[in-house]
Amino acid sequence: MWPRAMQESSVAAFVAIALSGGCAVGPNYHRPTVETPSRYGDPAATQPASTQVSAVEAGETPWVDWWAKLNDVELDSLVTRAVAANHELREATARVADARAATRVANSRLYPSIDIGAVMAGTRGSAAGFGFPYGAPGIAESVYQIGFDASYEVDVFGGIRRSVEAAGASAEAVEYDRGVVQLTLLGEVAHSYVLLRTLQRRLNIARQNLDDQRRTLDVVQRRLHNGVAATFDVVRARAEVEATEANIPPLEAGIRQTIYALSLLLGKAPLDLVSELSTDAPLPKLPKLIPIGLPSELLRRRPDVMSAERSLAAATALQGVAVADLFPHLILGGTAGVQSTRTDDLFSQHNPSSGYYLAGPSANWTLFDGGRRLANIDRSKAVIEAATAHYEEAVLGALRDVESSLTALSHDQARRDTLAAVVADAQEAVRIARNEYSNGLVDLLDVLEVQRTLYGAQDAQAQADLAVSTDMIGLFKALGGGWETPPTGAPSRPLAAADRGTP
Repeated sequence: MWPRAMQESSVAAFVAIALSGGCAVGPNYHRPTVETPSRYGDPAATQPASTQVSAVEAGETPWVDWWAKLNDVELDSLVTRAVAANHELREATARVADARAATRVANSRLYPSIDIGAVMAGTRGSAAGFGFPYGAPGIAESVYQIGFDASYEVDVFGGIRRSVEAAGASAEAVEYDRGVVQLTLLGEVAHSYVLLRTLQRRLNIARQNLDDQRRTLDVVQRRLHNGVAATFDVVRARAEVEATEANIPPLEAGIRQTIYALSLLLGKAPLDLVSELSTDAPLPKLPKLIPIGLPSELLRRRPDVMSAERSLAAATALQGVAVADLFPHLILGGTAGVQSTRTDDLFSQHNPSSGYYLAGPSANWTLFDGGRRLANIDRSKAVIEAATAHYEEAVLGALRDVESSLTALSHDQARRDTLAAVVADAQEAVRIARNEYSNGLVDLLDVLEVQRTLYGAQDAQAQADLAVSTDMIGLFKALGGGWETPPTGAPSRPLAAADRGTP
């Protein structure tokens, strides 16, 4: 046995190491530097033009509550209910709670672990085994024991701190992933809503044109009765009526299916919103000016970009965990308690020998493992490389999304304005053709042709309005606004110190 002085100095050395906190091996994380352009690049999309109803403004911060800027009370209500009850968002919120709890689990390793226990047992030793391990041969007795164990792993090389750092970064990544789900949900609700209003508008256009075509058919039938029109003209006019009638059932089905889709987004049964949304309403009025901010802001606004960055931070910290495994593990621990063959002697002053204890430091160092720890380090380096590539790709993807949305918005606005002129001309052509047909100046074929042109132009204009609305919603989504507001009933606090892994 070592001399007592040597034992005391060894314990003192271990305690000094424990109090010093050691160092954290492995690389320290630094956010990668990613170059972004100074402005968005499509001139047609970023500069106001006479053919554009909406313009964009690069110097202003994008809206967070962009759907509220559309000034549609029904849309506001749908968004509020979707954020409160959507099942996919609830699932994502639960994953955040799980990640926060996992962070607290990792953080708990920074503190001692203390257990207490009690034993009541009967023993009788075997003569064949010379009494081992159950007491004297042939003697039965009872044993009572109360004690506690304490252990504390000294984080000399920072492996535990790196694991806490990784857990905190992973929890933040999961929280941003929930933001992705909420941002996607907002876009889907808004898109489904404008699709519903567009389908209702197209249905009204079809019905109005059907009424016009039926009136034309009545005129032709009267002319046939008066002997100034041919049977062929009646058949041709009736075919136009039937063709338009055939377009109505798909529009009616599309309206119902879109309402069902909105019901699902709101966490409701398919028929729950039918009575509420079946009444026609116009498309939301789009804003005249859209602030889009600067490309560099996407790194702080897009939840998918921030999730990728936090995943990279977690991967970097995990490399430190792998490196720390190369070094010894130092444990400070002990056990103490009382033991007796009688319960009334457990804490008796007449039985001082019933107490026991074992305390002191211990160290464990794996000298050979067939290359397992070195392989884990190589794996961690590969994970960091993959996470870096994913982050850089997320940044480029965010820039592409905004540029694509701007381009689509610009060109669809120009197409919509052109179709508005087409509709105006077609309406005038129908009016003239009807008058001249009544006076016998043009053939029925001319009337049917301009009616067909008008119907097609009106339907195309409705779809062009949908395209512009969809482009604008896509732009808002690409800019990353709307995920910052927590869903109803979800934790709204930021990550606490314990969640982030700060002891």
